[in-house]
Amino acid sequence: MDRSFGLGKLNSEERPETAAETDFNGHATVIGIVVLAALALVLTLIVFVGIRTEPASAAAGGLGLAAPESKPAADNTGSSAVKGARFGARTLREGMSGADVKVLKSIVRSKRLLVGSTISSDFDRPTTSAVRKFQRTADMAKNGVVNKSTAKAMVRSLKTSEASWYGPGLYGNGTACGKVTLRPTTIGLANKNLPCGTKVLIGYRGKYVIAPVIDRGPYIPGRTWDLTAAAADAIGLTSAGVGRVRHAVISRGK
Repeated sequence: MDRSFGLGKLNSEERPETAAETDFNGHATVIGIVVLAALALVLTLIVFVGIRTEPASAAAGGLGLAAPESKPAADNTGSSAVKGARFGARTLREGMSGADVKVLKSIVRSKRLLVGSTISSDFDRPTTSAVRKFQRTADMAKNGVVNKSTAKAMVRSLKTSEASWYGPGLYGNGTACGKVTLRPTTIGLANKNLPCGTKVLIGYRGKYVIAPVIDRGPYIPGRTWDLTAAAADAIGLTSAGVGRVRHAVISRGK
């Protein structure tokens, strides 16, 4: 018998699959399905987590809640400034708190209706009493609640004047009042006559800032205030350059 013929015949014939091999192949198929399912699950989780961690403003077409802003560098004026607070947008009453309450207390303090060493952001009982006093002088219902009518009356009672702003090109320099180095984050203002350290409430188009007098000027006829760039930014005055503002002296420096 020719060995090459015999071997060729054996190789050419199909060898029947054993039971063990059938069982192995079946298990391999099941394992493959499980692995594919696991991979699909992992991919789904990656996509889901990616969507959830996307910034809200992008995920909602810009309508989501903005991410918390990083804390800005503190100014070097020692001022507890209310930066860009709006006043009159909501009804204020005792027990509430916020930057707009601080604006309210600044207004009634400037009219000597509120007595105290500091102006907090809490609407307390003395604030209610001060609001009632203002309402009585304005011939309004004396309920101690600052609704839109009371808020408008308070705003109209503030004096108006012209203001500009300054800063770029002068950063790093000292100011006329001393102890203050002008920086991009400095909240302050210049005035020709008020004592250094005088706290002033400045309002422009519904936004307010509390700033101390740190410098002298402006020396342009008819202009009362020269705000630092940071103070002007807070109320939106930088784009205008010069504008009519409402103001109130909260406390006088020495």
